[in-house]
Amino acid sequence: MFIRFLFVCLLSFMQFSCLSWPKGEQDQIIARVGSRYLYSSDLEKQILPNMSSSDSTLIVQNIINTWAKRHLLYDQALLNLDPTEQDALDQLIEDYRLDLWSRSYKEKVVESRIPTDVSMEKIVAYYEKTKDNFKLKEDIIQIRYLVVSQDIQDLEMIEENFISESEESRAFLDSLDYQFKAHMLEDSIWFNKRDFLKLFPVIPAKDFKKYLKKSQFFTFKDSLEVYLLMVTDFRLHNDVVPFPMVEKTIKKIVFNRTKLEYIKQFDQEILQDAIQTNTFEIYP
Repeated sequence: MFIRFLFVCLLSFMQFSCLSWPKGEQDQIIARVGSRYLYSSDLEKQILPNMSSSDSTLIVQNIINTWAKRHLLYDQALLNLDPTEQDALDQLIEDYRLDLWSRSYKEKVVESRIPTDVSMEKIVAYYEKTKDNFKLKEDIIQIRYLVVSQDIQDLEMIEENFISESEESRAFLDSLDYQFKAHMLEDSIWFNKRDFLKLFPVIPAKDFKKYLKKSQFFTFKDSLEVYLLMVTDFRLHNDVVPFPMVEKTIKKIVFNRTKLEYIKQFDQEILQDAIQTNTFEIYP
């Protein structure tokens, strides 16, 4: 009701009443261009209920002006474009209409017939076959780390358990994680130089390559904290990208390839079915 009231009051200069509109009453006419009319229901679809009065007023006026300009320009085009240009535009419109309906239908068919999940077996097989196409553009490093206060107790024991990869050591560290200022005990994530240096601001950028050493433990400190770092792996610029970093990308590639193959087959089946049912004929 508020939006309808706003429309009426905004357009009072067009001699519309500010009375409330009974439910079921015919749409109020808001504007006219030639024999075309813009109705209140057309505006309501584009106005959000939580908009302020000032925002709604501005948006309503813009919608009306845009609607009017489109139809006025269309009428002018009908008068000023020659028949050949109009025929070409009509053909473009028809081509777009057919393409839009066809694509929408194909997408609906694909959604119902092709599973979105891609098996890990297919993803790994694609990676192994094409991994030379996945090259790193920069050095990367895989790590585990802990950041603790300098005054923390049992630092040596924490270091020993951090270096170890046993389940007991992991359980011990998990029991103390409330004392850690920051930590990542899993080593499945890869970091580039920029992100690595954000984690360890005490490391100068020029020293990054010093840490590209597999299975190496480092400890360093600043005025407040102690950093424990275990480098589990690294890759250099132009090496093959590790599988976890491209798994999601490959999944999309494999799915899209499957989708394109299915659509190609679907197009052929459409033609063959139409020929068999005599819906489609090619005349000599």
